[in-house]
Formats: sequence, C-alpha cells, structure tokens
Amino acid sequence: MSMVKAPTIASRPRLAIDGGDPIVRKGHMMMSRWPRLDRSDLDAVIRQLESGLFTEMASTAALHCAVAGLGLQSGDEVIVPALAYIACAAAVLHHQAIPVFADVDPVTYNVTADSVEKAITPRSRAIMAVHLHGLPCDIEAICEVGRRHGIPVIEDFSQAVGATYRDRPVGGLADVGAASLMAGKNLPSAGEAGVLVTNKREIRNRAAAVKAFSEVVKVDGSYGLIGATMGWNYRINLLSAVMVSRQLFHLERYTELRQQGAARLDSTLSAIRGFTPPFVPQDRQHCYHMYRFKFDPAAAGLSISIDQAHEALKRAFHAEGLFLVEFQNQPLAGHDLIRQRVGYGRGCPWRCHGREDIDYSIEQFPGALQAIRDSLVVGMPSQAVLANPEVIDAYVAAFEKFASSMRIFERFAASLPASAPWSTAARMF
Repeated sequence: MSMVKAPTIASRPRLAIDGGDPIVRKGHMMMSRWPRLDRSDLDAVIRQLESGLFTEMASTAALHCAVAGLGLQSGDEVIVPALAYIACAAAVLHHQAIPVFADVDPVTYNVTADSVEKAITPRSRAIMAVHLHGLPCDIEAICEVGRRHGIPVIEDFSQAVGATYRDRPVGGLADVGAASLMAGKNLPSAGEAGVLVTNKREIRNRAAAVKAFSEVVKVDGSYGLIGATMGWNYRINLLSAVMVSRQLFHLERYTELRQQGAARLDSTLSAIRGFTPPFVPQDRQHCYHMYRFKFDPAAAGLSISIDQAHEALKRAFHAEGLFLVEFQNQPLAGHDLIRQRVGYGRGCPWRCHGREDIDYSIEQFPGALQAIRDSLVVGMPSQAVLANPEVIDAYVAAFEKFASSMRIFERFAASLPASAPWSTAARMF
C-alpha cells in the first residue's frame, strides 16, 4: 500500500488571496467551449448558411421593447397604422396595451399627421409610425402631433433601413426607433434579430428590462442585472449579430441596386397605360423593401373590374414564372388577433380595461382598403428581386409582353370572379 507524503507547510502552494500565484494567469478567463461541434456539425451549419434560408418568421421583439421603453402600462392605447405587418399590433398586445388604428394615405401607404391626430383618444400613450415598404412617412409632422399632445412616437424602420427623410437616415428621428433585422429584411441577420435606437437612457433601460430580466446601464456606464421585471428572452444570438455587422458593409451597395431596379420598373410601367409606379415625395429617399405599383384597368381602356384585373395579373405573371402578390389582403383590424379580440385570453386587454367598445370594422379605414384594392407588389421577396438585374430584366420583359397583349388579357380577366381582396380570410401575401 503506497502512501502519499503530505506537503510540508513550506512547499504548499499559497492561495492567491495570500499572495500566491493564481491558477489562471491574471487577465485571462478560462472557458469551456460549448456547444462542442465536430466537423459534420459545422458542415451542416455551413450548408444551411449557404442555402440563404435563415428564418421563417419576423421578429416583434424590438417593437415590444420600444413599447416597454416608453413606460406604457396595461390598458394604455397605442396608435398603429391600419396597413402594416401584424407584428406592429402584436407588439402592443405583448405589453398588454391596446392597439388603435390610424388610416393610411392610399398614395404613399403610410399614416399621416392628420390620420394619427384623428385616432388620438384620452388613453393614447404612444404613436407607432411605420415606414412601410421602405418609403419614409412624414415623421417630422407626426412627431409634431405627438409633441402637441404629449405623446411619444415609436419609429418602426424595419422595412426602411437605408432610406432617408430630408437627408437624414430613418430610425433615429423619433423618441425611440425599432427595427426587425430578421433574414428577410434589407439589413438581414442569420435568423431573428432586432435593434432599438434611442438617445434617452431611461427608455433604453426600461426596454432592456423587458429584453432580458432587467438589465440596466448606469450613468457611469456600468452594467447591472436587477431582476425587477418579468423580462422576455429577447437577446440576439451571436451568429445573427455577426451577420448583421457584416451586412452593414453591403447595405449601401444593395440599396443602390434596389433603387436602380426600381428605376427600371418605374420607366417601364410609366410607358404602359393604366400603370402607376410608386410615388416618392421629393424630401425622401425610398429604399424599396417592396415595390408596390397600381394598375387601373379603366385607365388602360379595359372593360373589367379592378378585382378581376388584379387577379388576372397575378395569374398571368405566375404563368410567366414570376410573382405579383398582395401585401396584406385586409387592414390589420380585419385579422383574427384583433377582430376576435384574441389578445392574451378572455378578451383582455380590452375587456380588462373596459375598452370592448373600440370599433375595429375595416370600413373605417378607406385609405387602407383603397391601397389594398388598387395595388400589387413585385416579387416575393421583393427586396431580393429588386437587387437582381437579371430578374428585373424578366419583369420588364413580362410587363412589355403584357402591354402588347391587352385584349387577350382582358378576355382572360373577364372570365374570372370579381371579389374584393378582403372577402377572404386575412393573409399576408
């Protein structure tokens, strides 16, 4: 039986707190790598990255954090565009607040200062202004309405990264800006991601408290975790963060490519009777997350309804191997989340705060209904199409083929049923 001789006091290593050498050299941190990946694991991840498919859904996290950052409470009302992605309304409901909709201008597809002001109630606590499709709304006029009423403004620039308003980049023009950076956006991540922009520390800290269990940045720049709120797990994964940081270097080039593609489509559609390209006010620069155009069959001299014309356009382009789609077939008020007062159960937050009287009938939003009925979007996804000159060539050829075959198209369209887009269940495309 072997015996291990105990070290003498003199030979014993001293604790670092007693002046001895630390086990890990000062300035270094020992970390065990996790997850541990072998070559086949890495190859599988790389194959997925190379596929270009990183996500299936868009994130509402940044918008929810913006709502929280403004200090809203359960039952407070937030003015939201009647035409936008459902995440805008869902982010409000995530904070147990209540969405109230403002109609949109059927020319720009954005809310206006006038429509926002009409939607204000005594319970309004925030305004959400969305730069839809990459065209900035008149954010300065909307912020002025907010200032007069003492209501802060959230700037949703998810579809407008790269756009400018009066020579200023969108995103930092209101009390707080928020954007999804999921893989389908102009500034994409490797999956889900979002960004919040504000110059007010108190907004940032309230937002961070929702993001991840009460993070706080103090005046001296130090960081703390105070555990004062429920918190959601909205932290960005590092793969997405790396992807976004690298895509920033490409943003300007891809924005220019989309603008060039849009200019070619503008030129083509302007030469065909009945078509109207997107309208862009002189004080704004569109970044074309989506290219939304109008087609009026009456202006083209065709004896078909606008609903027949748009259904026929979608089918005709699909037969050519190309997509024309709707972005939303109903205003947000027509989606089940709102129409059926799904909320977070038992009719709340509406019933919980005595606001079951809010009228969400879609007929209240004629601007949104007109926009939906009058227009279609090129491509799916549009931002990828507009940045690809070869695909733009194909769309130009298809529109020119259409222009030379109007009467054949008219006969085809006349055989189709005519019904408003919102006559069917709410859908995105």
